[in-house]
Amino acid sequence: MSATDGAEQQLIDDLATLRDRLTDEKFSRELYGALAGGHLTKDGQAVAPSWGRAEEIVNQLRQQAGREPLVLAQTGGEGEASDLVLGELERLGWRWRRRDTSTHDPDHASRPESPPPPDAGERQAPVSDSHAWEREGHAEAERARLGHPDPPQSGPGTGAGGGEAPRVGGS
Repeated sequence: MSATDGAEQQLIDDLATLRDRLTDEKFSRELYGALAGGHLTKDGQAVAPSWGRAEEIVNQLRQQAGREPLVLAQTGGEGEASDLVLGELERLGWRWRRRDTSTHDPDHASRPESPPPPDAGERQAPVSDSHAWEREGHAEAERARLGHPDPPQSGPGTGAGGGEAPRVGGS
């Protein structure tokens, strides 16, 4: 376990004592903001949770308190600490300061890397319907099976599949 992991676990254990506070959605959002943009220290240990990790920590604690998880990451307030949250952190022995994002912070703790969701490429594709080609292929095969001619091709002007071919030679 790294020093950052140990500090994070100590923070989580300490925050778990705030069980009653974590049932309050407003407090949970304010705690997220302080964790997400903060650098916290206690007894020579330091941790600076990423936005995603801060959301996980708050929601883990809320679930332990019997509350539903909240959508928190990137919802605003990152790096802000209310007086109420600062008071609770100080009472637990934690010192808070806004994280300096202009330099690398070795105490910055984020979620472990994970692969993208299985449909991420399809969701981000620049087409509105990625299965249109498949449906068109099935429709074309069905028309051929039934002996129906292909539907006329749409396109600009003649010669590009949109009309008769030009005559070559005499009349």
